[in-house]
Amino acid sequence: MTFTRRSSLALLASLATLPFAAMAQQDYPSRAITMVVPYGAGGTTDISARQMAAMAEKILGQPIVVENLPGASGTNAMRAVAAAEADGYTLIATTSSPSFVTPALRDVGYDTLSDFVPILNYSGPFHGVLVPADSPYETLDAMIEGAKSGAVTYGTAGAMGGAHLAFASVAKATGAKLQHVPFDGAAKATAAVLGGHVNAALVPAYRDLVQDGQLRLLGVLDGSNDPDFPDAPTLKEAGLAAEFPSIVGIMAPDGTDPEIVAKLEAAFTQVASSDEFKAFMTDLSQPVRIMSGADLAKTIEENLVAYREIAKDLGN
Repeated sequence: MTFTRRSSLALLASLATLPFAAMAQQDYPSRAITMVVPYGAGGTTDISARQMAAMAEKILGQPIVVENLPGASGTNAMRAVAAAEADGYTLIATTSSPSFVTPALRDVGYDTLSDFVPILNYSGPFHGVLVPADSPYETLDAMIEGAKSGAVTYGTAGAMGGAHLAFASVAKATGAKLQHVPFDGAAKATAAVLGGHVNAALVPAYRDLVQDGQLRLLGVLDGSNDPDFPDAPTLKEAGLAAEFPSIVGIMAPDGTDPEIVAKLEAAFTQVASSDEFKAFMTDLSQPVRIMSGADLAKTIEENLVAYREIAKDLGN
């Protein structure tokens, strides 16, 4: 057999597989899709992901089964999905912590940028700086100034999370005595500030408590204003460099076919843009923040860099 004949046969063989590959992409999805949530059932990420899945499966024509895989700040689930087959049938609904906060602090066994393909971002809860309604601190500036002469305690959902790192950075930059008190979840940190056990709390899901007059919102940690409270400044608007951008997005293992990714992005974007989903998220006290897969990838990359710098500054 000559080299030319071998080459020709190889070319014919490769061409023969192309229609089958194209057909596989066109037929996607042909079976149930699994969406992994890196936290336990009942939290806002789990609830919103289940609604997203229930609405998207009507568009895609196949069930989307949500599975909870909590542990290690969400990194257990990220590792499992990174190792899954890149066929479009295993996805993850991820958040800031396992995407760029924890990976900036330690080796987590995956690289968010190279092991995943972002599909879209659909939410990202605002994190507020909250004090009791009768607190002497009327503004964020007043609290920071007060913490320069005496310690101000603040609670978060856990040590070395984004909120903790953001305020630790503020403390270092301003010289304020901001004393961190970690709790097992945002609900417990919120209960602590309501009960007067800490001076402040850095938590999400605060809208009803502020509107009811139980808590006062001094500012938000995110890079944009909360539309429900437009007068509450971001940290940067308050003259502080730190912020805590928050994401809730869907990703697939790296290597997933671009046509499959595009089909998923179109379906999930259609859901996130719908009035039905927006109303659901409003009832859940969660914003809808839509970013394309490309924009989500850029956001993750920028924040990996930012949080590595914060961790370095803090000696971690």
